[in-house]
Amino acid sequence: MESTDQERIEFGIFAYIHDSRQTYGLRAQDYLRYRRFCAHRLRNVRGAVKLSQGTSTTFRKKEVSADMVSRPEHLEILLLQAERAWAFAMDLRELYSRTEEPRQRYHLIRRLRAALKAGEQLAAAAAGCGNCDERTLLEAHAYKLQMQSQLHFELEEWTSALDCAVLSRVISEQLALAGSSRHYALAHSMIEALDPIVRLAAYRARMAGAQQSQPTELAALWHSTMMLNDAARVGKAITGYSGITAALDAFAAGANSGASGDAQVLAYANCLSWRGGVVSYASQELAVLTKDAQEALQKATTDDDGALDEAETAFGRVKKAARRCHSEAVATSAKIHSTASETLESAYLAIQLYSTCALQSIAIAKHVGQAKAAATKLGITLEATDNSAFLGHAQAWILDSEAGERRGGSTISKRKGQKGGITDSPTEAARVVVLYDMIRKSLNNLMVSVSEILERVSPATSRAIHAHQIIEEVAAAEAYYSCVRGYYSAALHASPAHNKHLDSLALLDLTLTETIPRALALASTASKLAVPRPEGQAVDDLWRRTVTVTIDDIAAVERGIKRAIPVVGRLCATTTSANPAAAQGKAGTGDWVSDPSGRPVMVVNELAASASKPLPGGPPQYAPKLVDLTAMEFAAVPVKPLFYDLVASSIDFDIDLINQRSGKSSAAGTGGNSKLGSLIGSLWGSR
Repeated sequence: MESTDQERIEFGIFAYIHDSRQTYGLRAQDYLRYRRFCAHRLRNVRGAVKLSQGTSTTFRKKEVSADMVSRPEHLEILLLQAERAWAFAMDLRELYSRTEEPRQRYHLIRRLRAALKAGEQLAAAAAGCGNCDERTLLEAHAYKLQMQSQLHFELEEWTSALDCAVLSRVISEQLALAGSSRHYALAHSMIEALDPIVRLAAYRARMAGAQQSQPTELAALWHSTMMLNDAARVGKAITGYSGITAALDAFAAGANSGASGDAQVLAYANCLSWRGGVVSYASQELAVLTKDAQEALQKATTDDDGALDEAETAFGRVKKAARRCHSEAVATSAKIHSTASETLESAYLAIQLYSTCALQSIAIAKHVGQAKAAATKLGITLEATDNSAFLGHAQAWILDSEAGERRGGSTISKRKGQKGGITDSPTEAARVVVLYDMIRKSLNNLMVSVSEILERVSPATSRAIHAHQIIEEVAAAEAYYSCVRGYYSAALHASPAHNKHLDSLALLDLTLTETIPRALALASTASKLAVPRPEGQAVDDLWRRTVTVTIDDIAAVERGIKRAIPVVGRLCATTTSANPAAAQGKAGTGDWVSDPSGRPVMVVNELAASASKPLPGGPPQYAPKLVDLTAMEFAAVPVKPLFYDLVASSIDFDIDLINQRSGKSSAAGTGGNSKLGSLIGSLWGSR
C-alpha cells in the first residue's frame, strides 16, 4: 500500500493512554476496571473496522498487519491489546505483593510478554504502513520500549531494562521539545513513569552515583557512556534499534528545520539563553519569534529609532505568544498533573519576563538617544560614554558659567537665543528633563511587571536566570537616572527662562545629600549579586548599556553636582532672585550663598506644594529646613463631669483650686450652702 494513496494517519498514543487511564480506573489504581474498559472498547473498535474475531460460538483470530493499516482505529486495536495485557499484569503485581505466590509472578511475566508483543506489532504497523506521521511512529516506539523495560525489570535483567527505559526517555524528551504544551506534558508524564525503573536498575547495575543522582542525570549519563559508545550491544538488547535511531534523527532534523519555510530554527531553538541561564520550553512558533526578535535587536543600535521600533514590534509579538502559550500550559496542567507541566508554566513566564525586560530596555534606549540628541542640539559636546551622557553637559554648563563670570557677567545673562550653552533653547532643556522622567517611568513600570511575574515563577526557574537580581538592578538604575534628572532639572531652573537659582541650588543639594547615597547603596547591592554573563546576547548587551549601573557612573554624577554647586551659589549672589539671601549675609547672619558649606538644607515648601499651579509672586517652591521645637510639658487641669455619675460622690474635686484658676471666688454659688445648691453647683458649676 503506497503512502501517496492514503491520508496521513495521526494517532496520539500518549494522549490516548493518558486520557483512558485517568478516566477509567487508574486514577484510583483500579486495574480491573481499566482492563474491562480495554476489553469493551477493543470489541467495539474491531466491530467498527470489520475485524471482529468470530461470533459468540466461534472464534477466528484476525491480526492487524502493517499492510492493512489505513485508519487510526487499526493502531487503536493494537494499543488496546497491549493496554489490556499491561493492566492485567499490574493487577497481578499487586496480588503477588500481598500473597507472594510464584504462579502469580509467572502469570505476571506472561502478561507483560503479551503486552510487549502487542507493542511490537504497534511499532511495526506504524513503521510499515508508510503513511503514519513521525510523531505517531516515535510514540509507538517509545511505548514499545516502555513495555520492554518493564518486562526486563521483572526478569531482573537490569542492563537491558536500563537500555530500554533510557531510549524511551530520549524519544519522549525529543517529542516534548517539538510540540505544544500538551505534547510536552504528555511526554513528561510518560518519562516520570519510567523514573523508578531507571533509578533502581541503575543501582542494581552498579552505576556510579546511582543513589545520589536524579533519574534525569542517570539516564543522560547512561545514554552517553553506555549506549552511544556500544551500539552493537544495545542493538542485540533492543529489536529494531537502528530503525528507532534513524526515525529519531529524522524527526530531530525536521524539528530543527523550523515550523515555517522562511525561518530556520537552530538546534537550541527551544532553549532561551538569558542572564547566564538556560530555560527550555515546547513551542516551535515561540522559538521562531524569539529568534527573529533577537536578530532584529542585534541589527538595531541605540541611535537608530527606526531599527529599535522594528525590534520593539518583534518583542511585542514574542510577549503575546508567550502569554498564549502560558495560558495553554495552565489549561494542560489542570488536566495532566506532572512536575514537567509546572516547569513549562514557569518557562513561559520566564519568556514573558525576558520580552518585558527587552521592551523596556528598548524604550529606555530610545529616550536616552533622544536626550543625547536634544543636548547636542544645544551646542554641548557630549562625551562618548554609555551611562554618563550628562557629564559633558555638566562640564559645558560649569565652564560656560565660569567663563561668563570672568568676562564680567554670567552665562545666564546672555541674550535669549545666543548660540552656545543651555540658554539657547529652554524648550530643548525641558525636553531633556522630560525624557529622563519617561525613563524613570519605564523603570517603575518594569519594576511592577517583574514583581508580578516573579510571584508566579518557580524557584528553580528564577534561580536559573537570576530573576530576583533584576529588581535590584532596576532599583539602582531608577536611582541613578533620578540623579541625572535632578542635575538637568537644576540646570533648567538656573536658565534665564526660569531664573530660579535658589530652587536650582535646592535640587542639587537634594540630589547630593539624598538621591546619590541611595543610588550608591543600591548599586553596591546589585554589584554584589551580579553574575558574569556571556557577551554577544542582544538583550543582555542592551540591558548592560541602559539599565546596569556601576558605582563609577554614580560617582561621576556626584562629581558633576559638586562642581555645579559653587557655580549656582555664585549665580545666586549675582542675580535679583538671591537679593534677600545676600542682604541677610550682609547683616551678619551668614552668607550661605557665597559660602555653600554653610547653606541650609532646602526642603519642599508645603504652601507652594498645596497649590495646583505655582502662583506668580506666591511662596517659593523650596524653603530652608527649620529646626523642630522641643516638646513642651503641659500640666493637667481637673474638670467637672458633664453628666451625673454614680461614682461622683467618691471623686474628690478641689473646688477651691478650680474656682481660683477660673477667676471665681469660692463663696459664689447658685444655691448658697444648701444641699440642693451644692448638688447643682457640683454638676454645672457656680455662676
